Amino acid sequence: MIRTTFCLVLLLFVTVQASAQVMGNYGTQQQSYQNIQYNAQYRALPKAAAILENNQLEITINALSNQKASSYTVIFNLIQTGKTADETNTLFNARLDGFLNELKNLGIPADAIYVDMVNFLPKYEYDVSKKLFSKKTYTEIPKGFELQKNVHIRYATPALLDKIVSAAAHQEIYDIIKVDYFVKEPQNVYADLREVSFQYLNKIKSQYKAIGIQLDSAYLVTAENAWVAYPINRYERYQAFSSERIDTDEKNNIIVNNVDKPSARFYNAVPANDYDIVINPEILEPAVQFSYNLVVRYTLRERKLPVKTETKKEFILVTPNGEVKSLKIE
Repeated sequence: MIRTTFCLVLLLFVTVQASAQVMGNYGTQQQSYQNIQYNAQYRALPKAAAILENNQLEITINALSNQKASSYTVIFNLIQTGKTADETNTLFNARLDGFLNELKNLGIPADAIYVDMVNFLPKYEYDVSKKLFSKKTYTEIPKGFELQKNVHIRYATPALLDKIVSAAAHQEIYDIIKVDYFVKEPQNVYADLREVSFQYLNKIKSQYKAIGIQLDSAYLVTAENAWVAYPINRYERYQAFSSERIDTDEKNNIIVNNVDKPSARFYNAVPANDYDIVINPEILEPAVQFSYNLVVRYTLRERKLPVKTETKKEFILVTPNGEVKSLKIE
């Protein structure tokens, strides 16, 4: 999105009504709410336009780069309980060793696995006793022990995760905490975004030069910002269902039993509509999305109008008596 402001601002208002080709259940559920947001946001156009003081012109460039992860890390949580500390530890190690052996068979090396100790705590329960003519007494007594660890697994192929999950299920491990995405040398991604943004800026300067605005000779200041969106923060939840409406005058005499509706989650990427430049715009799988924002403010030199000078000659005669007379000489 390019925002330019200077002494003469020409604004063009265009109303566009568009409909999605394929909306999906989430879009159907959110359509009314999104329409309200759309109207509230765009009713007061143009929000980005502003007249700056001191003959200034400002250009904003937003760039987005969608990058496929070079590696992933999945974290599983293991919990084991037992009556004694030795029993708990023995049962836990049996499950963990079985899991690690299956990971080895999948070709995952030992240096790509890390076991993180979370806690090893005694558990208590209440023993209730009641004597005649007295209140109930609740006394905590040892119940057993709980051992909890997390297993971090790094892998490079997304399809390998299904096999890792199956291996975990064989050991009754079902809790996937999260999956982290990593991109090698992210500084190179930001360098590319900066480079293409300045190339884009040079094209804009050439276009302004064609209409008589010289930005090369203007005083300028710049500011930039960068951030990244990981897939773990871009998943959203929605529900897809249709419930029957009950129209009756006897609402106080009926009982309605609702069932739990399943919730679905999906990856909702950062939309590209607010960006001037998009690298790798067509993404199929969840991606790491790098954003770069460049703001350039030019202070234009004021035009000095040419000064037209005119020379007038006047001849004066001074008489012997001291009188001053103007002579008309053509």
